Amino acid sequence: MLENLLRTGGAFRSAIARETKLTEASVSRILAELRSENLVQETRHPAPYSGGPTSLVTLSKSVAIAGIELSNSRLSFGIGDLAGTLDYVDRMPASPQLDQDAFEQLVRRSAAAMLAWAHARGITLRQAALSIPGYGREAGNPIYPWDVARLRGVLGEALPGLPLELTNSVVAQAAFQRYSQSTRYPVAGNHLFLFVGHGVAGVIVNEAASIDAFSPFEIGHMVIERNGLACRCGHRGCIEAYTSLRAISSILNLDAGEILHRGDSFIDMLDLDGDARAVLRERLVMLGLGLGNALNLHPLSSVVISGWPSLMPEEDRAAIIAGLDESLLGGFDERRLSLSFIAPSIGNDPQAALHYAAYCFVSGGGLDARADSQTALEEIA
Repeated sequence: MLENLLRTGGAFRSAIARETKLTEASVSRILAELRSENLVQETRHPAPYSGGPTSLVTLSKSVAIAGIELSNSRLSFGIGDLAGTLDYVDRMPASPQLDQDAFEQLVRRSAAAMLAWAHARGITLRQAALSIPGYGREAGNPIYPWDVARLRGVLGEALPGLPLELTNSVVAQAAFQRYSQSTRYPVAGNHLFLFVGHGVAGVIVNEAASIDAFSPFEIGHMVIERNGLACRCGHRGCIEAYTSLRAISSILNLDAGEILHRGDSFIDMLDLDGDARAVLRERLVMLGLGLGNALNLHPLSSVVISGWPSLMPEEDRAAIIAGLDESLLGGFDERRLSLSFIAPSIGNDPQAALHYAAYCFVSGGGLDARADSQTALEEIA
């Protein structure tokens, strides 16, 4: 029920019963329990039809959670509610060149600052989540060299008593797109979600499964040109080296920091000449080549792309289809493959981690996932 409210942003009791396949009596009983725990609230709204319900159930705005995100060579800490509204944000540069000790000191300082802010306002955090690019690779992460198990321990010490979950960045992005109330997700069935940001990664979304069951993979480190452009992973010719935000920043004569500052409107603010647009279209062809090869390995009938390509004009995005047509088994056919685009929310970290934290909180039933962080706040005080 909580996951349904997180996904919809709010619903009437009859709709909750229909979606969760519970009787309205069961819905009422569970809602009473959730209200007693201050996890949901009901407000009066106009009836959707004559004689219809008027009491809209939403998740409580008083539940505070924390999102921690490592992306775009910066570490972001944020506090917000289950709807994804960020009330506190702190962003610090976090170069992969930092050694383990220096990075852990940065994490400790940032966590202490976040808890101090919460304590000053009488806020008790209930859940935290950290998203890391490449997380979950058994062979280790060549992009960020830090020991993740040790990092989890550092965060556990810095945020004592607070439930903490770690995930891959693209899984957090999928959670953001799935549960954000600011955007309408374009597909409903199983599909491939592809995120093109500082890196390029995908996740296979199974709508019948929990987000934790999603399977991420690093399409950005598929080599498509021998002896090509250098990639931060140490290889040459990777898709990321041509299509990431960092890769296109030189084409746009913007550094990556300026792109993050301008956010999703950065393309609109540029007066791109014909040469720059031609280069960007060629980079989109390369993205399509990699995407087609990925779909050859794991065929799916629908793909959702989020990132700077989704901000490009439709006539430029057609270059992705050209790349798909060259690489996908049998070529691109809109009857067999649906391609959708969704805005990426560039520069809004740690929004994605916050939405993943919200998912973790509700997937634990709220009741089980609670933690009393008052002890930690008293230690700071």
